[in-house]
Amino acid sequence: MSVTSTAPERKVAGRRLGKRKGRFSPWLLLPVALVLIVVGLLLWQLRQSGATATTTSTASVTKGTLAVSVTGSGPAQATQSRSLSFGVAGTVESVLVNVGDTVTAGQPLARIDNRTLRLAVQQAEANLKSAEANLASAQGKGATAQDIASAQASLASAEASYTKTRNGTATPGDIASARAQLASAQANLAELKAGPTADTLSTARTRVQQAQITVQSQRDSLSAAKSKAKDALTSAANSLRDAQDSYSTIYWSNRQQEKLPGPLPQANIDQEASALRAVQNAEASFQQAQTAYTQAEQDEITGIANAESSLKDAQIQLDVLLSGPTASNLASAQASVASAQSSLDKLLHPATAADLVSAQASVDQAKINLEKLTTPGSEATLASADASLAQAQVQLETAKLDLENAVLTAPFDGIISAVGIAVGDASTVGTIDLIDASKMYIDISLGESDVSQVKPGMPVELTFDAVPDVTINGMIDTVAPVATVTQNVVTYPVRVSFDPGQSPIKVGMTASGTIVTQQISDAILVPSRAIQTRGSTQTVQVQQAPGQPLVSVRVQTGLSVNGQTEILSCVDTGSQCLQEGDTLVITAATTTTTGGATQQRGGTGGFGGGVPRGVPFP
Repeated sequence: MSVTSTAPERKVAGRRLGKRKGRFSPWLLLPVALVLIVVGLLLWQLRQSGATATTTSTASVTKGTLAVSVTGSGPAQATQSRSLSFGVAGTVESVLVNVGDTVTAGQPLARIDNRTLRLAVQQAEANLKSAEANLASAQGKGATAQDIASAQASLASAEASYTKTRNGTATPGDIASARAQLASAQANLAELKAGPTADTLSTARTRVQQAQITVQSQRDSLSAAKSKAKDALTSAANSLRDAQDSYSTIYWSNRQQEKLPGPLPQANIDQEASALRAVQNAEASFQQAQTAYTQAEQDEITGIANAESSLKDAQIQLDVLLSGPTASNLASAQASVASAQSSLDKLLHPATAADLVSAQASVDQAKINLEKLTTPGSEATLASADASLAQAQVQLETAKLDLENAVLTAPFDGIISAVGIAVGDASTVGTIDLIDASKMYIDISLGESDVSQVKPGMPVELTFDAVPDVTINGMIDTVAPVATVTQNVVTYPVRVSFDPGQSPIKVGMTASGTIVTQQISDAILVPSRAIQTRGSTQTVQVQQAPGQPLVSVRVQTGLSVNGQTEILSCVDTGSQCLQEGDTLVITAATTTTTGGATQQRGGTGGFGGGVPRGVPFP
């Protein structure tokens, strides 16, 4: 019998000693994962990175003009424009122009009815003559020889009457005359008391009837004369318009034909001159007809007024006869009888002291009247007469000015841009607008930095949106000394004037103005992208002749405008080493990724500009 023995197990600190069985640990995967991540990142970077290549291009050094400019825009406006209106109130009688008509300075544009104004001139002239006569009288110069002789005769008569009164030497003739005057006064009183006779009444009625017939006759004849004058005025006005239209047609036809090659035919010149004379003759006829019509109106007023006044007088005399003598008439007749009786008594009886005083008073008054005619008045009288004369002169000048203002005339050569009045309108209602488009301007606004570079007299190049093929040269007229602030933006108005000439520029078209503020001629120019900048150093790659090696030249730059930069000098030589025609090599770095995208990194410079002229290179 066999016996198998088994060796006993040994345990030390919880570990079983003896034969191990195989087990998998997760920590063994950590190094592997790290390696895979690193490899993945490297592969991703390799996929994203690609080859970096450089590309080159060439350009030439040029010589030219480099200009710095500022620009602005605004609407074109006429240098002269005016809204014209009548300077006096009235009714528009005629409008002589239309929109688009070309007129000359002083040409009539419209007229108002001037009849009242002409009468005002006549009245002012009469007032002036009266004031002149009053001044002459106050100066002792206004009396005629006849006036002085009459005053002297009155003085002699008064003195003779005084002598006769004082001496009381009445002649038989004086007494007979006084008796006759008394008898006449008594007969007149008796006639008043007796009333009118049948013959007297018949005569008075006949006078009234004749006066009535005269009034109607004057109304009919003077009204007919006025109507005839009005018809003649209308006909003259129509003839004037026809002549003006005919002349205008011929005039503009000739102006168009003058633009064609060759001289204007003599027949056309003669035809235009004849048409102008026809207009002048028609204007003269119109003025004559207007004067005749005004006179006919005045004659009608005066004639009817005189006839009605005669009728009124005749009617009053008839009414007086029919109503019998009034108490006033009887009193007057009785006073005449008493006066005649007194005169006779004075001749028959010696004069009293009162009679002598009265006779002396007549002598004194006659002397005063004579002195007024032959000696100047007082200082106050002369001053008043002078003032009245000055006032009359002013009134006449005012009336004449009003009459002149009845015709609206063009103050300058130009084109009618608007007509706002019509025949029959009140003269103060509308206007006629006139512009002179031979000289125009635009107002542009420049900022603070730009306005400091411009001044009056600088040239301006103008272009127009509506006519892009037209370029006109203008000039700065004014630069506003005070800024305009709009929504916190500061600008300065600059006015640019120009002559449109024969171009199709119209008022209101938008214009753009370019003002060259700095210009360099014969400048050595390179493309700004050809300049490589590193720090404060600027270089260009130059090949000055075919086959020669590429040279890197340090340069000092000036102005840079529109992709072109001025080369002032070469730093190493201290003078200009580039010449027109030299070849520039422009290098640009290009990176291509595996995704197909291309990134170009421009050559290492190209900031352009550089340092301004006159500033040392650092």
